[in-house]
Amino acid sequence: MPMATPARSTPARPGAARSCRLGFPVGFAARYLLAFALLHHAGAARAHGALDAGWSKVSTPSPGPALAIGRPNAGCVQGAVLLPRRNPAYVIIHPERHRQFGHPDLIQFLHKLAAAAARAQLPPIYIGDLAQARGGPLPTGHRSHQNGLDVDLFYGLPARAASHSGQPAETLPPASVVDLRTHRMLPAWNRGAARLLELAASQPAVDRIFVNPAVKRALCRDKEARGSWLAKLRPWWGHADHFHVRLHCPATSPACIQQAPLAAGDGCDASLAWWFSAEAGKAVAGRPVAPESAPPMPEICGAILDHR
Repeated sequence: MPMATPARSTPARPGAARSCRLGFPVGFAARYLLAFALLHHAGAARAHGALDAGWSKVSTPSPGPALAIGRPNAGCVQGAVLLPRRNPAYVIIHPERHRQFGHPDLIQFLHKLAAAAARAQLPPIYIGDLAQARGGPLPTGHRSHQNGLDVDLFYGLPARAASHSGQPAETLPPASVVDLRTHRMLPAWNRGAARLLELAASQPAVDRIFVNPAVKRALCRDKEARGSWLAKLRPWWGHADHFHVRLHCPATSPACIQQAPLAAGDGCDASLAWWFSAEAGKAVAGRPVAPESAPPMPEICGAILDHR
């Protein structure tokens, strides 16, 4: 799990969550989920195994109504939808990873964002990882992206790379907007990048967006010109070339566990300043490269993984 900062300035962790519901509401999705769990209980224990445990080897979504299940860092997704590979409004980066699946709400969000970016005369959006066909732990790259509600969006491509002829855009390296050593903004940070963040954060389905602390600081410098969407941007380690969007739990997914609410205010305060302190530098140096063990997953995820 990501390391938390001290209590006086603790940021909202990408994996931290709390239950947003007291029980299963009466409805088709809830009845289907409960029946599914009972029928396939024997395979459920596999959800508590190794970090990957075969999730990356499944290429098709689990049938049934769309359900985001569990937490972003300990969950799965039923009835996931594949984001179409070809669309003039977006480019999928690293399609060979087969991480272009998501809850229908996530796919709808991406289509809306791509359309909004086109209307704003921005370039096509560059889409990174969503989730695997049935969610679950990824073998590399992320601890989250498990329940079909997370997506990485790149700020763009370096000008010199984008000008290369004959090379597919999805194979080109994304542009970094922050120098991770100095925390200074790089030339790739521009009005277009800021506008894309605004368009994404302004969508009601978005719960929060993780950005590099320097990106948040850059936007806070003229926060009076920003809207309420600025509060959704939360600083987190890395994220120099992309931002990480997380949606709210869908109302139709009773087993989805909503992350704890964002702290009050716009986030342009002492909690942001902490990320540039010596204390934060020590914290990042002490962060583990990989989690020692997988967090517990909902038992139903074992059935989702095994279902044919």
